[in-house]
Amino acid sequence: MPLTVITASRLRDGAIVWLDSADRWSERFADACAREGEAVARGLAVAAADAGAQHIIGAYEVEVLATPAGLRPVSTRERIRATGPSVRPDLAYDRTQVEA
Repeated sequence: MPLTVITASRLRDGAIVWLDSADRWSERFADACAREGEAVARGLAVAAADAGAQHIIGAYEVEVLATPAGLRPVSTRERIRATGPSVRPDLAYDRTQVEA
């Protein structure tokens, strides 16, 4: 069974958010909670409720690898999403947390 995190977009401002271990949404990938099995279903239920309340939209699972440096998204697309907007060079992101 793959290890996953749950992501979505926040409706208020379109920011990419990650579900943390307290089932709150964080803009920091480093806060994302790795889940397996039943924990994924519970996280998706939280996401569905938050989508119904119009806090987030488009929640889905992202497969990750556990590395010594922390979690790392498997796909290139998700690594880009995790590091922040690629069109905002004025923002400094700690890309080392997902580029291990």
